Amino acid sequence: MKTNEGLPLVKFMMLLSSMAPLFLLVGIRGMEAVVSENHLWIAVLLLLIIPFIIIKLRIHFAVKSNDVYVLDVSETKNNKEYLFTYLFTVLLPLYSVSISDKREFGAMIFAICFVIFVLWNMNLHFVNILFALQGYRVFTIESFDSAILLTTRSTIPKNLNEMKVHRLSNTVFIEIKKYDYAN
Repeated sequence: MKTNEGLPLVKFMMLLSSMAPLFLLVGIRGMEAVVSENHLWIAVLLLLIIPFIIIKLRIHFAVKSNDVYVLDVSETKNNKEYLFTYLFTVLLPLYSVSISDKREFGAMIFAICFVIFVLWNMNLHFVNILFALQGYRVFTIESFDSAILLTTRSTIPKNLNEMKVHRLSNTVFIEIKKYDYAN
């Protein structure tokens, strides 16, 4: 299997959907000096809904086309620290930003683009609040030349070696059905 990311649109949509809390925060804080309230909320809702729908469509097509892989999960690491990285690199620095003119708006857009660039290159694009609310957790599986991300609702026991998962991209996989591996 190639370890380049593949499906860059899906990866970008995963990254945008992981920034959903930031978009909501911007909508709540408002930007009356730059854009009307109605236009802002339309943009925020589109930034929330479109990525989630595209990811759900990718999952649907992965299931429909049986895009299944057997992953070696003998060496997994739970990515709880990604949540802290996410909070401290995305939400907290931009929380205190007030947007009262076009220059501050431009600075905020630049900051968001920089955060997207960092998260894209660090492969931290699947910290997704909507999936987390559904019980999914993200695990890293070390591969011979890269890291693979697995999102699952299951608890992965230490003695488990393989899992059948669906491919979202070449380095992001999802276990659709929750299994009880302890039994």
